[in-house]
Amino acid sequence: MPSSRSSGNFTSYFVPGYGLSRQIVFTHIPFYLGPDATVRPFSYQQREGYLISNPGAPLTKDQIQDLQYLSMQYEEQEAERMIRASGAMNAHDLYINQPIPVQQRVRHR
Repeated sequence: MPSSRSSGNFTSYFVPGYGLSRQIVFTHIPFYLGPDATVRPFSYQQREGYLISNPGAPLTKDQIQDLQYLSMQYEEQEAERMIRASGAMNAHDLYINQPIPVQQRVRHR
């Protein structure tokens, strides 16, 4: 993991994305770190995650675990919404990574 570096009064650091929903991270980082905090998708040593820059201390382990919990709730809700909208199955068969049929274009050669 790259060491934290300061640019002015901002610290930038990589947070691995495992278990973190992009929607949750982008909407909750300002809540945890203040309105001046920024976050963007980032890849470090072939791992996908987020580059976060903020004045002050980085996210704590508890904050990251909270983001993971919120991400799981969000993904479950979105999976249920998509499954219901597609009519593919009922909510009893809810599986977050369930493939959802989408209309695809057929390529003609």
